[in-house]
Amino acid sequence: MRTKKIHAVLTALATAAFSLSAASGIHVAAASGAGGFTWEKTSGYQEGTDSVTNENNQTIVTFTDADNGDNTAGFCTQNDSGWDWSDYTQLSFTLQNDCDSDINFTLALGTGADWAWYQATTNTTVEAGQSVDLTYYLSAEEWAYNGTETPSKPADLFAVHRINMMVMPVYGAETVSGSVTISDLKLGGSASATVEPKDGFYVDGSVLRDANKNAFIMRGTNYAYTWYSWDGLTEAGLAEIAQYGANTVRIVLGDGDQYTKNTAGEIANLIQLCEKNKLVAVFEVHDATGKDDAQSLYNAANYFANDIASALKGHEDTVIINIANEWQGSANDTAWQSAYIKAVQIIRDADLKHCIMCDAGGWGQSASTVINSGAAVLAADPEHNTMFSVHMYGYAGGTQSMIKNIMDSMNTRQLCLAIGEFGYKHSDGDVDEGYIMEYAQKNNIGWLSWSWYGNGSPVEYLDMSNANAGGTLSSEWGEVIVNGKNGWKETSKTCSVFTEEKPQTTTISSITTTETTTTVTTTISSATTTKTTVSSKTETTTTLTESSLTATEKTLSGDVNESGMVDVSDAVLLARFVAEDTTAHITAVGKQNADTNQNGKPDGEDIVIILKYIAKMIPSLQ
Repeated sequence: MRTKKIHAVLTALATAAFSLSAASGIHVAAASGAGGFTWEKTSGYQEGTDSVTNENNQTIVTFTDADNGDNTAGFCTQNDSGWDWSDYTQLSFTLQNDCDSDINFTLALGTGADWAWYQATTNTTVEAGQSVDLTYYLSAEEWAYNGTETPSKPADLFAVHRINMMVMPVYGAETVSGSVTISDLKLGGSASATVEPKDGFYVDGSVLRDANKNAFIMRGTNYAYTWYSWDGLTEAGLAEIAQYGANTVRIVLGDGDQYTKNTAGEIANLIQLCEKNKLVAVFEVHDATGKDDAQSLYNAANYFANDIASALKGHEDTVIINIANEWQGSANDTAWQSAYIKAVQIIRDADLKHCIMCDAGGWGQSASTVINSGAAVLAADPEHNTMFSVHMYGYAGGTQSMIKNIMDSMNTRQLCLAIGEFGYKHSDGDVDEGYIMEYAQKNNIGWLSWSWYGNGSPVEYLDMSNANAGGTLSSEWGEVIVNGKNGWKETSKTCSVFTEEKPQTTTISSITTTETTTTVTTTISSATTTKTTVSSKTETTTTLTESSLTATEKTLSGDVNESGMVDVSDAVLLARFVAEDTTAHITAVGKQNADTNQNGKPDGEDIVIILKYIAKMIPSLQ
């Protein structure tokens, strides 16, 4: 067992667990540097660093006249035996620039027996006095191997020997002096993490799932309702789209800012028609298209929250809220992130639980906004149920390399993506529509063509049909989407909420009486050995609600070894697992039980929570 790792995990929790020491006699030593690691100056190269201070789970690095060469400010932490990161996909932390000047920052990993060098292919610029949250994706082709130009994924993550960070001046500046602080460093994206199912559509990493827990892949089109609601052909048009094989329709609405406001009654009727034709409805507000002011986005969010919420509630399993079409004509990641965090909150404050879709900035085509900032928007969503959309025309969909990079980057980041619009050509250039459809099918990514009918000059060629209903498919576009390779007829599947019954809910009650007297000897550091005796008699009545009575759903928070109770043996097993003891086997159910703080993975914080519960410092683990 790697006892040093157990020590590192537990000591990093000192500030959170100070009361545990007084109540139970368990001593937790002071935390060291960022992530519980001890960081030091890089030796032999990158010699611009003056000092490295590790305290309170953060690391402060000072430097003088750091440059872009041998005097780069470098600092690292290393482990000759290697840390096993094979179960993780993300390394994240907060970087505070305490300099009077802007800085460039990057990171590298040393892995495997030969300590191969993998450096992030992009530098991050951090303005003077500013703080940024950074995430590096361990399974992305975004690392340069030993100085090569071709990006690759880091190999041998089961043996990560070194984490190396570097601070340099920005382009145009010769040197930079000052300090930076690294904090809140953690690994994430564990393959063992679980997602709680919902009553409607919900995101499970990069996968969109329906209320029956089945993966759902959109295959459909955009329907210009708000501009053609007067023609009386909506019912026939939606029926025709469904008959051709679509499983989804993205419906254009107006919130009154630019286009006539559609009423809750209209939305209720549209939902009824879509459900009748077994179509999933994606509603979007078109008034905010291309605008950069955040208020236009908030107006769209308020439209869903205040004007049509009554029509939407109860249809979480058939409706997705696409807040605004192509909001943000520019491509400002920071502004996009902050505005969408607030817009999502507006909708959640109205008690709308639906899956929410957010379009990329740059008229929907600047995928960097969702690649770089989507994770922050998802994390801020109280329902943790936000997906993202990129529109692919001449820019985002013009080359196979761009298409592949966008889809791969979103999958790597475990962000749920749909191609909300695409054509076969546009004013900004030709589109590789065949590759969009092919690569989306390969990666189980949904797409929605633009559009069924109603495009004005000079883009009439993007009409799939020459009439809202009763027309014929265009040969260059409609036929491709419906009957072409990877089109509706070949790849579209009706959402299971229209074809399957929802799982039955069964309630099981059990009464358990347990009397235990346990003597625990826990070694936290070489200088401290604490003996704790816990005697307890508990009578608990447990009610479990299950969907199918499978073993994976029979969970008890804290019961790491699945013995049917929570005791010190669970904390010991979890400590061994966190320390990467290969003999400490925990099943998928055990890992779910171990994640008592529900942060997505079993870790040292869960050990302390379980010990607190055993010592009766907290009433429950729920």
